[in-house]
Amino acid sequence: MGSLVQLSGDLPGWIGAATGAASLYLGLRDRQQQQALDWAQTLEELAGLPPDQLRHVIEDNPVIAQMVDLAWEEAARTASEEKRRLLAKVVVAAIRGDADAEVDALPFLLRAVMALDPGHVMLLVLLATPERAAWQSEDDPPEPGTEWEELRRRWAGPADLLHPALAALEREGLIDGKRGVGGGVGWWALRPFGRRFFDFLERSGEGESFS
Repeated sequence: MGSLVQLSGDLPGWIGAATGAASLYLGLRDRQQQQALDWAQTLEELAGLPPDQLRHVIEDNPVIAQMVDLAWEEAARTASEEKRRLLAKVVVAAIRGDADAEVDALPFLLRAVMALDPGHVMLLVLLATPERAAWQSEDDPPEPGTEWEELRRRWAGPADLLHPALAALEREGLIDGKRGVGGGVGWWALRPFGRRFFDFLERSGEGESFS
């Protein structure tokens, strides 16, 4: 788990020497511990297994154990309940063996969830559900996508955060910018991994939460 969650009740000497710093440290550590415990409870509820059986499933599968370890650490850090729930749903899908052909993809989905904030996921949902087809040249077949003007209109966050959010999705291999009229990026579309991510949101019932 994260460094603050792993530490025992003893404060490091350099923090203990300052009362204000010690209070800040303890508050942050307690918050992370509570967030980690909340995530574990969510995981248990979604898995629908008795604690002992859930433990055996995790212990007997190294891949699932690694996913639990990664998700637990990230859940301890994030203040977002939505993100903690989504982390739990990816792990539960691995525990249940949902869609056997796609189980190998779940660690990749988990790492994408870890790297993204709810605002990024919300943007992915916008890109996956364009109001109309993106601009096409006469030589290109129709292809779904979201134009820049539509995206700016539907984006609920501050305008200056849209470009960093798009960059985060591109960095995780979820979307791809396409050239439009004038040679600049005119629209964005989901890459195959982005479509897989969105399909998981839909199957897990999280699509509506981020729309």
